[in-house]
Amino acid sequence: MHEAIQHWCICGFGPSEHVVGGPPSGEGPEGAGNRQNSESPRLRQVGNYPTMLNMTFPEFAAATAKTDILLLSIGSIEEHGPNLPLATDSIVGVAQLIDVQHYLRIAKIETIVGPPLNIGITNEAGDHSRDGTYIYPGSLTVGADTFVRLYVDLLQSLHDNGLRRVFLVSGHLGGRHLIAMARIAEEASRQIEGMNVYALIDSERAEQLRLKPSSTLVLIERGQNFPMLAQLLGPGKEPAASTHADGYEVSLMLHYHPDMVRPGYRQLPEAPSSRFFEAIATGDATKNPTGMGGFPFDKASAEVGKKIADYRTHQIGDTIKSLTKSTQPHN
Repeated sequence: MHEAIQHWCICGFGPSEHVVGGPPSGEGPEGAGNRQNSESPRLRQVGNYPTMLNMTFPEFAAATAKTDILLLSIGSIEEHGPNLPLATDSIVGVAQLIDVQHYLRIAKIETIVGPPLNIGITNEAGDHSRDGTYIYPGSLTVGADTFVRLYVDLLQSLHDNGLRRVFLVSGHLGGRHLIAMARIAEEASRQIEGMNVYALIDSERAEQLRLKPSSTLVLIERGQNFPMLAQLLGPGKEPAASTHADGYEVSLMLHYHPDMVRPGYRQLPEAPSSRFFEAIATGDATKNPTGMGGFPFDKASAEVGKKIADYRTHQIGDTIKSLTKSTQPHN
């Protein structure tokens, strides 16, 4: 089986509503809204607006005066079975980085969560091939060179806005997509003077794709941790080697954005990874009509989702902390 397809895993976490600097635990959104409405807009803290897209331009200028570090989620628009939306990778990828931002802030490292472009590579054999999840309605894709050029141009613009250190974390773990993300980090670091860009990739997935760590490709050690997931969700009919629209991703969405999980997911049939791989490798959606593949649903819950999200927040955050210690901001 093509190595870019084998052991496919989609990882990423939560909604833009998961706000650092939002209401304290136990305080509902109504209380948060009343508190914000009682403040003058001039006095609101940037922390109330978790991503660059939520900020006004003076707030963004204030944020870049405090840090030159950007966290950038790279998502996709892709089928996620009958239970999750097409934007799952993009939605949850941003929320994961908001959690990471909070984790780093505790360590006195300020960051900005950058603007997701919400487009990725969903096919595997080539730019125009109908395989991967591109065989399902709603999945979109772009050519690898287009994808790389788009993000390198974006990074140049972010550099012009004062950012100097950028960490790329993908909410979508398709093979060609990750290989192209590694290219983005390498080319941007080489072409944009004074900018360091790092592609952070789970160590398990990098090994499957034969991607070697470098000055711009950094491993998230045991970022996937399938043994932990099997303990939380159960092994299923066969050992899961993917986490696509399954109990894993449903749990994360139940934790971060429960309103976007369609009802009845517990009644969905289990979809083993082998069936998922066969469909995306052959380009035949009839081999796996649900588009799902991975862990069973019977133990999926918001509690499980929080455990997974917390684990990945620490793994990603610690990776970034080690890199910020070894790099200094550029003028």
